Amino acid sequence: MIAVNDGGTNRCLHRLLRGEVVFGILQTFPGSTLTEMAVWSGFDFVIVDCEHGVVDEAAHLTSLQVLSNSSAFSVVRVKSHDLIAVGRYLDFGADSILMPDIRSAADAATFVAAAHHGPEGTRSSAGRMTRELRYGCDAASETRRPLLFAMIESGEAVTNVRAIVATPGLAGIVIGPHDLAADLGTELGSAQYREAVETIERATLEAGLLLGSAPNPAYSIARLRDAGHRFILASADAAAIREGMQLRLAAARRELI
Repeated sequence: MIAVNDGGTNRCLHRLLRGEVVFGILQTFPGSTLTEMAVWSGFDFVIVDCEHGVVDEAAHLTSLQVLSNSSAFSVVRVKSHDLIAVGRYLDFGADSILMPDIRSAADAATFVAAAHHGPEGTRSSAGRMTRELRYGCDAASETRRPLLFAMIESGEAVTNVRAIVATPGLAGIVIGPHDLAADLGTELGSAQYREAVETIERATLEAGLLLGSAPNPAYSIARLRDAGHRFILASADAAAIREGMQLRLAAARRELI
């Protein structure tokens, strides 16, 4: 059971833990204004992206502050195998950490250890000096059990998936569709790709973990939902901004035809 000490917020996180579908957006451009827009637009979670996005810890902190005062929950995707960042962003108050490119049970165990203080793990402790513990201002605040998601996006990980999902402390699996297809040397929706995805889905659900992914031309949101996905990455800030700009420009030009 994951304890969520949130003072009544994080309603969307509770919905996910109850088995409801939640929708999120990937934020690659740092800044609290975009985070606010995502929350006010109705997204259930925001992934602050350190893997492909611009990394700005100060701006990321302001995004986490926005999210902690909303019903949405925060996820930070750190750089692949950046174990120091796991503890830092948990110190900043992130609700969840998403680790890219987990390939083995050893990778998963190392990730989980990085999110826990000793003797259970390897995470450095600053006592009550962190935002996670409200800088010691609230004597009742306690360290939460972090919500840890491992990304599976390689053929090696598919081979090892049952060992990965058996890792104590892991909360869920997120499939990275594009990297998985690339690593397999195939296309989204091919028979080989579908077999890999179904293997991941079965193992994850049988282990009782949360399951998530992003829709793509081969896998609709309805198909993901029906297969047990509850953590759905519905959009990315760059795509939403690009599409909005293009639609408005096209509409303006049509006015002159």
